[in-house]
Amino acid sequence: MNRYRTPLFPISLYHSCISDNNKIKELVYPLIEKYNQRHTNPPEGWFTNKLQTSFDDEEVKKIMMDTDNKIGKELNRQYSDVVRTFFDIPFEVQINDMWYNVYENGEYQEAHTHFGAYNNPNHYACVHFLNFDPKVHAPLCVLDPLRHLRISSFEYFNDTEYKDDHNFLNVKEGDLLMFPAYLEHEVRPSPPTPGNPRITISFNLKVVDAGEHLLKDDK
Repeated sequence: MNRYRTPLFPISLYHSCISDNNKIKELVYPLIEKYNQRHTNPPEGWFTNKLQTSFDDEEVKKIMMDTDNKIGKELNRQYSDVVRTFFDIPFEVQINDMWYNVYENGEYQEAHTHFGAYNNPNHYACVHFLNFDPKVHAPLCVLDPLRHLRISSFEYFNDTEYKDDHNFLNVKEGDLLMFPAYLEHEVRPSPPTPGNPRITISFNLKVVDAGEHLLKDDK
């Protein structure tokens, strides 16, 4: 009698790096210095400490997403070049949001998703590690979306396939990750790193057309 087990429904996480991380540092660092003093309180609904983020700053969002200015043009160019390599069919995406996060005094961010509104969902979340030292900065941790069901079902996995319900990703400075927007992720506290903050730029993507898969509302 043959016995075999087939893992079903995998989750894909896309991992690459941008072409010129230092160029983005040159453009974004002055932006952070200019606006960061007004980002001392986390957005409403975020369960975190003094994480400095531009998430709910519409002025900064416009600067980062507007391709008519130097910052937005460079971010769009480099991010588009990387995201393009993740798809193997013709596609069209739109960026719904973009913001930076700064961690330097042991800040953390609770487990969350980037799904968005039910009537205008994001399809992918992206994270660019603009300033990141794996020796001192906390990695991004992703959580198994079925972890609660697995506990109740006593599903068995051996060590080579499933070690835990969370995964700490191995990344370096300049890397860019893309993953389904429903995938929960978090940043756990790390030792304070004054003068060397952990800085990421996050953005959400909505796929509006992808090959034979017609996603636009008018089709």
